[in-house]
Amino acid sequence: MSRFETGDILLAATDVDDSNIDLRNHKGPGRILHLAADFSPKGELRTGAIGLLVGLAIAPDRTIWTADPTGRAVFCFDADGALLPSLELPARPWGTVGFSPDGCPYLGVHTQRGPAPEDALGGDKLVRLQGGVIAESWAVETDGGHTGWHGLTSLGFLDEGRTAIYLSEGGRRVLRHDLAGHEQLEDFLCFAETDARRAYGVTVLGDGRVLVATGRSAMLFSAAGAALAEWPAVPEKGWTRVTPSHDGETFFFNNFLGGLIERRRITDGSIVAAHDIARKCSLCGVADFG
Repeated sequence: MSRFETGDILLAATDVDDSNIDLRNHKGPGRILHLAADFSPKGELRTGAIGLLVGLAIAPDRTIWTADPTGRAVFCFDADGALLPSLELPARPWGTVGFSPDGCPYLGVHTQRGPAPEDALGGDKLVRLQGGVIAESWAVETDGGHTGWHGLTSLGFLDEGRTAIYLSEGGRRVLRHDLAGHEQLEDFLCFAETDARRAYGVTVLGDGRVLVATGRSAMLFSAAGAALAEWPAVPEKGWTRVTPSHDGETFFFNNFLGGLIERRRITDGSIVAAHDIARKCSLCGVADFG
């Protein structure tokens, strides 16, 4: 019997030393926490490598994918949690992992400092894999995020997978790209310079509505970009990820700085359950089993 049950939650939570945090050299043993639907602990998965796990997603066949931009690696585990052989990919700081509605895996380049590498991929920051190799890539526009060199750090899909919606963490913009036409589209959202909110995480719900993590709140938008609701959070900084649950009724909202995660109702943003992983500056990607 599989070690994973319907409703189980996985958290990319690298085993960092948070007693003296230096985000310029922040890494540790790669670790994924395995929790029950009520956040009670059930175990963990280890990559066997030093880095910082960021993106996390569960494929339709229940294999588990996670990306480590610090270690420039993507790790996969089988449906029972056993580590699979490494993917042979161009050397990039891969950080984002997502699956389109048709089940194809996509990866995003987390950061890019200096000129693009001189290889076939070049400066493209979004790729689609097929059979473990890159089948297609896109030179998507990014705004650099809060550092100026962040790339594609959060990803979702609109229009049944025809459009990528994405951002650079801590930036002002939530961008869109026509995947079939390789064409940059009008921004989905852009915060004013005077607005204290920034774009840290984006995801698309099953009905096409969009959730955005602003660092201090979760915002709900229509598929067309109309703001529908905003739900503040406490503490008021560090909320960087929004992830729909497979139950169709709730989403996960997590705080990187504090190591906090909440399950909230989509209907009104109310908190259903909350958990503290007792590790600061570690908690990134979230996924649950449907």
